[in-house]
Amino acid sequence: MHVHLRLEGLAVVLHTAGEIDMSTAPVLAAEFASALESATAPAPVVADLSDVTFLSSAGLAVLLTAREQCFTGGTPLRVVATGRPVLRSLEVAGLLELLPVYSTVSAAISA
Repeated sequence: MHVHLRLEGLAVVLHTAGEIDMSTAPVLAAEFASALESATAPAPVVADLSDVTFLSSAGLAVLLTAREQCFTGGTPLRVVATGRPVLRSLEVAGLLELLPVYSTVSAAISA
């Protein structure tokens, strides 16, 4: 798994590629912590999962924790997901009702 943190305007984008599983989820959690330190509310933190090929329950837990941390800090968390493995994991876990999901980073930032 690779995570790249970047700013797009005031939004903080975490572009993640590869598999998010039990061994890589702590890396993603650490990157979310960095993103939240860089975030300026009300600009969003965008989790770009468009290049993620597998999302385990450990990855889902990281997203839920990030959601809570963003909510507490007044920063919106938005998810970009286009691949079936990620969308299916979010759907099965019931997270599509909790996390706003977009098809592009641009759409997530401008929402």
